[in-house]
Amino acid sequence: MTAFDPLQTLALRANSSEMSGRWLIVPLLIALAGCGRSPSDDLPATPLFVGVEGRSYAQGTQLIQHRLAAQFPAGSSVHELRNYLEQQGFQVERTAHSSTPNGGEASLKYGGPICGSQVRASWEADGAGKIESIDALYSDSGCP
Repeated sequence: MTAFDPLQTLALRANSSEMSGRWLIVPLLIALAGCGRSPSDDLPATPLFVGVEGRSYAQGTQLIQHRLAAQFPAGSSVHELRNYLEQQGFQVERTAHSSTPNGGEASLKYGGPICGSQVRASWEADGAGKIESIDALYSDSGCP
């Protein structure tokens, strides 16, 4: 049986706390790195996004929505809209939602994985695949 040594116990606890502290710092550093910016973190250099960077989200939303509505007014082809959005860098959902069987959505996320931004486009169409309405939203993707 070994004798209880309070100094050795205290030293073990200090080492254990130091290691715990280090492991808490690692996720924090990773999260902060996610908020860093690099040139690839910007909106794609495509016609839809010219002049959007640097504007407020409300102004950017208005600009994108105006451009989409001007290029794809009511009666335009959903197929052409989807192709255009993919060319602009969007991920277009290929499956319809039960609540909007003739509608669709596309999204584009950029920037850091934590402090990034996103652009979403959604539309309603008739049974013949013609656009009835189109909407856009430019916003952050959830920064802590």
